[in-house]
Formats: sequence, structure tokens, C-alpha cells
Amino acid sequence: MMLVSSTSSFSQDKKTALEAKRKKLLEEIKFTQKVLTETKASKAATIADLTALSKQIELRQKLIGEVETEIGTFTEKINENISELKLRETQLAQLKKEYADAVVKTYKTQRFADKILFIANANSFSEALRRVNYLRKYAGFRKVQAEQILDTKTQISGQIASINTKKKTKEELLNGQVKEKKQLNQTVTQKNQVVQSLKKQEVLLQSDIVKKQAAAQKLNGQIEAIIKKEIELARLAEEKRKKEEAERAAKLAAEEAAKKKAAELAVKKAKEEGKEASKADIEAANKKVEAPAKLGATPEYDQLTNNFYGNKGKLPWPIEKGFISKGFGRYNHPELNNVSIENNGIDIRTEVNSSVRCVFEGKVVGILNNPTFKNAVIISHGDYFTVYSKLASVNVTKGQKISTKQVIGTAFTDEDNITEVHLEVWKGASKLNPSDWIFKK
Repeated sequence: MMLVSSTSSFSQDKKTALEAKRKKLLEEIKFTQKVLTETKASKAATIADLTALSKQIELRQKLIGEVETEIGTFTEKINENISELKLRETQLAQLKKEYADAVVKTYKTQRFADKILFIANANSFSEALRRVNYLRKYAGFRKVQAEQILDTKTQISGQIASINTKKKTKEELLNGQVKEKKQLNQTVTQKNQVVQSLKKQEVLLQSDIVKKQAAAQKLNGQIEAIIKKEIELARLAEEKRKKEEAERAAKLAAEEAAKKKAAELAVKKAKEEGKEASKADIEAANKKVEAPAKLGATPEYDQLTNNFYGNKGKLPWPIEKGFISKGFGRYNHPELNNVSIENNGIDIRTEVNSSVRCVFEGKVVGILNNPTFKNAVIISHGDYFTVYSKLASVNVTKGQKISTKQVIGTAFTDEDNITEVHLEVWKGASKLNPSDWIFKK
């Protein structure tokens, strides 16, 4: 029974996990459809539309895979229930046979003798008691048989109901799968139409991308200058701190050395005069003067750097809902052969008026403005920096301390109603792939 209970619990957990995955994928598909419908119906196709359609196809394929897994699980459970049903039916047939045999045996016995005569014909009182006990046990046995038959019938009814429920759920999943496959085919067709439309504009698209990349490089230069300035300011501040600490340590060491020298002279003088030196002078004369300690970075700075690195792959997304629309680095577009992209970070497609959040605690070290990337915020996290651009508005000021998930601005929506947020991660002056730092959906 414990094994059955454990297996049932495991199956329920598996079912719950599959349903949760399916629900999450449906929500993501609904979101991608929403951002697609937010774009102008009359406008020409854009690369952003193509990315959204590709993401929707990916999600629908995942959903179909999850549904197939769920259908397989239900098929397996239905077969298990059918096997158990057959076992219960066999048990019921056996119980009915045993009960019928017992009824026949009782009937035959009662044709020859009444129960009272059966007891009265005993040779002794003890034998009469045994016969009474036998009749009671036999009556109890028949009662147990009857209860077992009723219990088995109840189990069979429950098994049939369970099978019917699972069959109904399986049918619903199959219908949903057919619907998803149909919608997947429609999305693929729509994507192919967008690809064909964009291929006719590849020269214009590449020209537009080159302009945007020039703006990105300009922004990159501004970001790099701020980060280098911050690094230099941090270095100068650290050098100043170390110098001041070293001077204080050296002064303390000199004072300790002077005290030791004075104590040594006092001990020597007392010895020459045949007197006993004071205990304080003896201790001071024998005390070892420590060399000034070598200074490192402040514990707070090191902790912030280590905490940021320790959360690699676990940082929250800068927006609540969205998907990566442009990846990091230099690459050719997967659908448009003559279109190449270079990206210093990642772009995340989101919905209109989305709040943009800081991915980790830190300090605002720069706020910039760029015609293409609009407003940008640079936040320091020790040795690391995060950059948030394509912001319509900014809620923070330079020098302000920021907590994780604190809202720093609002996402910008362009003339085609496309809302994207650009995220970069730097270590010193080196650009890193933000996809490696935020958690995987």
C-alpha cells in the first residue's frame, strides 16, 4: 500500500509539473501574440516581427512536445487503470463464486438438520460450544465475503470513473494538440510571408542596421568612457584610501617603536643604577613592533563584486514579461542571408509601458541620451556594470544607490509600436553576454 501511495504521489507530481509547463508555454505564446498585434496593422514587415514569429513557432513546438508527453502519461495511466480493472473484475468473479459455493453449502446443510438440532446432537457440552462457535464464525465469514464483494464493486466503479475521466482529459489534450498544430502551420506560413517580404528589402534593412550600429558604437563609446572614468575614480579613491591607511599605520608603528626605545633605555638605566625596572617598561621593551599590514580593496566593494558574480545565471530579467529579440555578439541573421547584426548586449521585446528594473543592487554612475537608443542608465556593481538603454523615461539620478528589481525607468516604444529594452553587462571595459547572467526561462 505504501508503494502504491508513493507511485500515485509521484504520478500526481509529474502531472502537476506537466500542466504547469503547458500553462507557462501558453502564457508565453499569448504574450508573443500580444506584442505582434500591438504593432501597426498597416505597416511593412519588420525584423522585429520576424523575431516574434520565430519565437512563437519555437514556443508552439515546445507546447506540442509537452502536450504529447502529457498524452503519453495519460495513455500510460489509462492502461494501468485498465489492468487494475481487469484484476478487480477477476477478484470479484472469484469472490462471487466463493460466496455462491458457501450459500449452496449452507443450503445443503440446512436441508438435513436445523441449526438447533446441529447443536443439540453434540456428544458433549464442549462439543456443543464448539458447534455454536463454528456457526458464528461461518456466519461472520459469509458477512465478510459479502462486504468484500461490495468493496470490490465500489473499487471497480471508481476504476471505471477514473478511466473515463482520464480518457476525457486525453481527448481534450488531443483536440488542443490538433488546434496547436493548425496554429503552428498558420504561424509558419505567416513567418514565410514576412521572410519573403523582408528579403526584397535586404539592402534597405542592412543600411538601417548599419545606421543603428553606428549609433550603438557612439553609445558604446560614451558607456566605455563613463566606465573607464569610474574605474579610474575607483582606482584613485582606492590609492588615496590605501595611502591614508598606510600613513596611519606607519605613524602608529613609529609611535610604538619610540615607546619601545624609551622603555629599553629606562630598563638599561635601572640596571646600571642597580634598581629594578618597572613591569610596564619591561613589557614595552620586549613588545614586538608589527609591520604595517598590506591593504586590499574594501570589504564592501569585494562583497558587491563577489555577490554579483555569485548570481551569474540567476539575475532577474530587467522587465517582468518579454523574450530575447536580438542576441549578443556579431552574427548573420538566421533567415536573411545578406543581413548581419552586431550587438553589444541583448534586446528584449516587451509590452508597451513596461517598467524597467535593475537586475542587481548597485550605484548609478551614468545617465546618457542617444537618438537611437534614447535614455540609458549605467549601474556599477563593484567590478561589474550593467547598462539599460531604449528607455523612454528615467526614474533615478546619478550617484543614487539602487536595490535589486528597483524600477529605474520605462521601456521605449518606437513608431512601429515595437517596445524593446537593451541590456548590457560589462566587467571593467570588457563586454559580456547578458544571456549568461539572467536566469533561463
